[in-house]
Amino acid sequence: MRADKLGSAARRALSDAGEAVGLTPFRVLIQVKGEPDEEQRRQMADAGARVGVVAGDVLTATIAPSDLGRLTEVDCVDYVELSEPLHPETGTQPQK
Repeated sequence: MRADKLGSAARRALSDAGEAVGLTPFRVLIQVKGEPDEEQRRQMADAGARVGVVAGDVLTATIAPSDLGRLTEVDCVDYVELSEPLHPETGTQPQK
């Protein structure tokens, strides 16, 4: 695993997962070197990432926590961070 490619939330989630690693997939943002071509997408898929939206050099994906280390070993991957909501859900509706 290339821990230098993991954001703080991803590192924290891995350490917090403990025995549950591999049970619930993480939603992540992946920054790559340039826009990914088909070969780079295949490499990320082989590492366990299910790529969703691609916007320039940033991709969304889901990945099992146990596969996160393999994803950081892919050469085109620069950075991986958990995809977190900007505002945590509170269960209440905003006031109008």
